[in-house]
Amino acid sequence: MKNFSLAQWGVIFILSLLTALEPLSIDLYLPGFILISEAFNTNVSAVQISLSTFLAGFAIGQLLWGPLADKFGRKKPILVSLIIFIIASIACIYVRSIEQLWVARFMQAIGGCAGVVISRAIVTDYFDKSKTLKIYAILALIMGIAPIIGPSAGTGVLKIFNWEGLFWVMAGLGIALFLFTLFFLPETYDFKQKGSRPNVMKSYWEILKNRKFVIYSLIAGIVNGALMIYVANGPFLIMEKGGFSSNAFSIIFAVNAFGLMIGSYLASVLQKYIPTNKLVKQALLFMSIAGLILLVAMYLNLNIRVILFILFFYVFPIGVLFPATTELAITPFAETNNSGTASALFGSIQLATAFICTVISSFISDGTIVTVGIAFFFCSMLAFVIVFSRINLKEEYNKGVIS
Repeated sequence: MKNFSLAQWGVIFILSLLTALEPLSIDLYLPGFILISEAFNTNVSAVQISLSTFLAGFAIGQLLWGPLADKFGRKKPILVSLIIFIIASIACIYVRSIEQLWVARFMQAIGGCAGVVISRAIVTDYFDKSKTLKIYAILALIMGIAPIIGPSAGTGVLKIFNWEGLFWVMAGLGIALFLFTLFFLPETYDFKQKGSRPNVMKSYWEILKNRKFVIYSLIAGIVNGALMIYVANGPFLIMEKGGFSSNAFSIIFAVNAFGLMIGSYLASVLQKYIPTNKLVKQALLFMSIAGLILLVAMYLNLNIRVILFILFFYVFPIGVLFPATTELAITPFAETNNSGTASALFGSIQLATAFICTVISSFISDGTIVTVGIAFFFCSMLAFVIVFSRINLKEEYNKGVIS
């Protein structure tokens, strides 16, 4: 990391904040669910729908901002998106019904997701190819920190303000990021070098014809699905089955998030010695073995502390896989005029695949711990099979189809 200049560190700092905006917008307001439900005289389930609408907006918004970033550059779309995020955050404070909150959260996600999408494209624009994995690892580290500080920060805000204070904080973050982007983030898109951008649908089709992109986007989605299954079943495993308190749950959750961060850091270190594609294979092998052991432990109904110990080693390689799959999927388009579109499509495929994995997990669930283990093992093995089923990939490298 010592070979980055001061200007590059400044760009990394801004990209990290842009990347953190989306997870913080989720984790920060989780402690306020009960207060929000009381304010609108509804149940917590209705408030949870605001989280679903946020995720829907995030998925749809990525397909919007990627092509715009390839047409108008990186900086202008980010600034426009942050204005939308700020306005939507303030709108969340003044809504008069839970249904209006759903809509406001949807628009908030439309604005907030641009930073995540365009940040990936800026990495390929601004940094040498040899440094991209390091940057993606840093961004993944930030994504791992958000689940740790988000709920705690939200709880702290609620001690001083009501639930509206959570959205004032989000609006403040949006304003700060707008100023950072306006004054300190350079425009990294070279219009002269990359030329005019083709039709959006044609760009998407050209990107989808790249086997490497599709494979690593699917793997990233499945791995993200495994993480979402863990997040969704965390309270069930730790508090209901394990009998731990809510404070203990927060600590265990933070430990696993720390494991994700360690994995992300190791990805940037190991890439000096191991090619990234081999690193993905080895991480998936590790994850699959951990998934099998975890399933056996759950089937044998071992002590919950043993199960949680194994779970840490299942979550840990996900930290390696997030930056590695991102680099492998996006870098083939670094020198093209549709890297922003590729980043958007990558994010949408990742989110859609994760959504399918969580739906399947919910469908097979029968309220027992074993079905959770089956879902974990299914995700790791599916990703493992995909990465080892790349037909004629070497031939594609030789033809220069992928890089």
